[in-house]
Amino acid sequence: MIRILLYVFIICFGFFLSKYNLIPFKLKNKTGILQTASLFFLLSIMGYKIGSDDKIIKEFPTLGLYGLIIAILSILGSILITRLFFQRRGDK
Repeated sequence: MIRILLYVFIICFGFFLSKYNLIPFKLKNKTGILQTASLFFLLSIMGYKIGSDDKIIKEFPTLGLYGLIIAILSILGSILITRLFFQRRGDK
C-alpha cells in the first residue's frame, strides 16, 4: 500500500512540476531521452527477473496461450465498442 501511495505521489509531483513550469525548457527537451533510457533499463531488469525464474520458464507455453487469448479478446472488444460508439454517433 505504501508503495502505491509513493507511485501516486511521484506522478503528482511530476504533474505539478510540469503544470507550474518549474522545469527549464532545455531539460524538457531531454525528458524523452530519459524516458526511453528508463524504459530500456526497466525492460532489462524484467527480462533478467523472468529469465532467472525456472517456474516462469517452465510455464511459458501456458502463459503465452493466456497472453494470446487476452490480446485477441482485447482487440475484439476494442473493435466492438468502437463500432458501437461510431454507429450510434452516426445515426444522430
